[in-house]
Amino acid sequence: MHRFYVHDIDTTDRSISLDGLIVRQLKTVLRIDTGEHIRLFDGSGSEWEVEIAHIGKTEVSTTLISAVQPVPEPTIKVTILLGLARPERIELAIQKCTELGAVRFIPVMSERVQGGNTGAPSDKRLERWHRIAVEASEQCGRATIPVVEAPAPIMDVIHKVINEQPLLCMWEEHVAESQSLSMALNSLDDGIPALAALIGPPGGFSAQEAAAMQQAGAKLVTLGARVLRSETAAIAVMSAILYELGDLGG
Repeated sequence: MHRFYVHDIDTTDRSISLDGLIVRQLKTVLRIDTGEHIRLFDGSGSEWEVEIAHIGKTEVSTTLISAVQPVPEPTIKVTILLGLARPERIELAIQKCTELGAVRFIPVMSERVQGGNTGAPSDKRLERWHRIAVEASEQCGRATIPVVEAPAPIMDVIHKVINEQPLLCMWEEHVAESQSLSMALNSLDDGIPALAALIGPPGGFSAQEAAAMQQAGAKLVTLGARVLRSETAAIAVMSAILYELGDLGG
């Protein structure tokens, strides 16, 4: 059944009107007809099944049928910090990590960001990244939408995040203090509610940045001898976190 995100759904009168891009998709792409059922969710974790009651030129009216039990979220809330890279790389990481269950994305600016600090995404680009998260949630069955925050300097983000949850920093260099991802995850306290993972930009982190992260309280983590693209690393790390903590079909 097709699913759509609708901000601020009011179910008090059992009639829900749809407009904008959803109407275009229903009419021209899906060619949906009256009497057919779709599902709507508002990003808060609630979901409903509705019936198409009327199809107008710019608006579609629906009738609420029933509330739907949403797909369960992972037991651990994962925030992904993404070193800025080419937009298509960030977009792929957001799309796939949303499907896996990430709850927040924070782009970070570091020394080796592609394009430097001038490469920070525009408001239009951030809107596109949010839309990618919405569409990924619609596709995978989630009833929540991850937050995509505005980019910020890497150490500012780290100091903020480290006060909220443990932070694992993926670093391609290997030093005595580095841990494997499995070791780092197994060292966490049982039942922790949230975890953050930092994925570097294509150029990686400098040794000075890595030392500063570690001093701030983050754990340096190695993903092995093979150097992964940033978007590949994000997907692999998110998958490994869910697997190790029993949230990937466990």
